[in-house]
Amino acid sequence: MRAGKISRREFLGVARSAAIAGIVAAGVVGGIAGYVGGSSAAPPKTITATTTVTGAARTITETRTVTQTVSGAVEPLKVGYVYVGPVGDYGWSYGHDRGRRWADEHFGLPVKSFYRESVPEPEVGSAIETLIDEGAKLILTTSFGFMDATAEYAAKYPDRYFVHISGYRSGAAGNAPENMSAAFAEFYQLYYLNGLAAGAVTETGVVGYVGAYPIPEVVRHINAFVLGANYAYKKRTGKNIKAHVNWIFSWVAPDAARKAAIALIEEKNCDVIAFTEDTPSVLQVAEEYWKKGKKVWSFSHYSDMREYGPNAHLTGQIANWGPIYLDFYRMVATNSWISVDIWARIGDYTPYRWRRPVEKSTAGQPEGVVYLAPLNPAIPSEWQILIKQKYEEMKELLFEPFSVEGNLGEPIRDQNGEVRIKAGERADHDMLWNMDWLVEYIEEPLPKA
Repeated sequence: MRAGKISRREFLGVARSAAIAGIVAAGVVGGIAGYVGGSSAAPPKTITATTTVTGAARTITETRTVTQTVSGAVEPLKVGYVYVGPVGDYGWSYGHDRGRRWADEHFGLPVKSFYRESVPEPEVGSAIETLIDEGAKLILTTSFGFMDATAEYAAKYPDRYFVHISGYRSGAAGNAPENMSAAFAEFYQLYYLNGLAAGAVTETGVVGYVGAYPIPEVVRHINAFVLGANYAYKKRTGKNIKAHVNWIFSWVAPDAARKAAIALIEEKNCDVIAFTEDTPSVLQVAEEYWKKGKKVWSFSHYSDMREYGPNAHLTGQIANWGPIYLDFYRMVATNSWISVDIWARIGDYTPYRWRRPVEKSTAGQPEGVVYLAPLNPAIPSEWQILIKQKYEEMKELLFEPFSVEGNLGEPIRDQNGEVRIKAGERADHDMLWNMDWLVEYIEEPLPKA
């Protein structure tokens, strides 16, 4: 944890991605010519071009014949991706593939990217080997469980570059070489805003969560969601929120997610349900209840899922991995690689990182790497205003969910009543990255991962 407040200058220094973007931009200016000049697939050739030039102070034109040497076609940068799920899951792997296509489109130079999908953790090594055989210079692995294998193959292939998503730059065993980086698009801030929306609309005072695995990433998202829900609900009613979690122990399991959501509604009386599962199943369940005359709300996850719940969709968390991937494309292309650990939050990779006034808030609009899905007009206006205010404040880290300010001035306690965050403190990166406790408003204990 970090005690006390920090200055605006320090706020700006927190987001590594902004600094990295500046380094990469400088590398592009200085190194792009070297990439183009050194990547010709065909030998240089001499051509003769005829141009007509009009003098600035006269009307006479003259024809000049200029002979120049041009290089052959630029060899594409080859980039390989390893996905843990199918690209059609509409969640995590679909989001990464959408980011891959975005980076390809915005690179500005020839690039050829390809991927292996639905790769089990024990098979990530063979997937990496396949990508290398296809000529990949840059390889990105997109699951926490791929971390050790990524570090191993980075050491085995020092002439290639590797990026691991959702892990540590050093690798779990601390053995990652300098040709490996780490990156993540972080959602806990957005989950808190989802919680504010949930607490603003719930009629039962009970919210639910369908969780994939009880790992720190999911745990901090659940806690943030419940803290936000309690803030809004207690402000409205003076009562604490009740929260329930159903675990399905899978990233992609639409049937299990569906059953878990129905159980939360039928057995626990939840009328707002968030989730970490890579399909729209939970949102679809909520929409089905709407059609039966019962208001149940849910969210988008990684992608805009409004079409699956036009009535039930409150808002949600959306990621565009493309700007992060584009950074690594440029580093490799310009020979400006540095080993980095990017943790992108609200406001990172945006052209204007300062907070805006509420009436000009970009909440609900695509921007940067992580952003909020559109807000349902059913959210009362005073809560929409607060959500937009907090969204803007989080761009400068003026507000953080894991603080007493995020819990109505009360210390944040775990299920055993132990104070985890007290006045003047915020959860720092290490606490968030290793979170293994649930906040006091959640009924079920945390199972072992």
